[in-house]
Amino acid sequence: MKYFEAQHGDIRVPDRWDDDPERLVQVSWKGKSVTGLCQSSRRCYVYPVMTPAGVCVTNERPTSDHAFHQSITVGNDYFYTYQTSNAGRFEDPGMCFYTNEPDMRGRREGRIVATVHNECTELSETELEFIVRMQWQSPEEGFAPKYRRVVGEEMRTVRVLPGEKANVIDVRSQLRPTDRDIRLGPSRHGYFTVRVTDELRVVDPAGIAQGGRLIDSEGREGEEVCWQHADWVDFYGTDAKGRTAGLAVFQYPSLGNCAWYAGTYGTIRVNPFRKGATFIPRGEEVDLGIRVVAHDGDPEEAGVAKLYEAFQQETAEAAR
Repeated sequence: MKYFEAQHGDIRVPDRWDDDPERLVQVSWKGKSVTGLCQSSRRCYVYPVMTPAGVCVTNERPTSDHAFHQSITVGNDYFYTYQTSNAGRFEDPGMCFYTNEPDMRGRREGRIVATVHNECTELSETELEFIVRMQWQSPEEGFAPKYRRVVGEEMRTVRVLPGEKANVIDVRSQLRPTDRDIRLGPSRHGYFTVRVTDELRVVDPAGIAQGGRLIDSEGREGEEVCWQHADWVDFYGTDAKGRTAGLAVFQYPSLGNCAWYAGTYGTIRVNPFRKGATFIPRGEEVDLGIRVVAHDGDPEEAGVAKLYEAFQQETAEAAR
């Protein structure tokens, strides 16, 4: 590669959620770290997410709350598979692909693991794409030895577009069933979850102000943003070195303009399955995507509104 550098690590799944993660992919542009993808015991997640000035704007391991909000994740807390026989169609016990707990209100925890991670292409001086192929594996079954069924296969495509004021990262998830039809939702948690650094969040879990701000494209701020429809949402703040930076999130049209869950404690969820279930028969797939903008300065200085306009034009042209 001429402009980018992509380093690929070994594929290994840590035993425990608090074990050190595996750095599967690490991407730099002109010598500066931009992003990557990591494997923990339960999930693959995009990390780090860096601004052009070198400020990391996502939290890999929250310590005060929600330790499973690892930077930018994909997952769902209501996941079902189905068996079909001459007697009819039967729903298997539910699974959860969201937390670090062994059990989520009667739904045992599965895991999402990488199987292939070296498909990486430099498309231009300012664009790189890497693909990671993953398995959604069921909770352990059987006795000796225990095993995990592969209930879904995902292709996650990460598109990296670095710039002077903002680094743009697209995360696309294409999930398909294996040998059984699947259902996602209705789900309170998922599908994309973004966790920002402590400096960017408005309050901590105790409600104590942290100095960050949360706004949306409609001019709402703080708690007013949550469960509203908007073109984009943005957390921003100032770190210990006095650098102002932020993270904006856009939705691809495939998500259908979901209402944003934006918790002032530092998380954004983009979840099209909140109000209803989605069935995915074998042979079909769920294809969803978000764009994250890691920017220096506040949203106005970074031109987030103009970046969204360009995003709209880009997605409209792609749909033609």
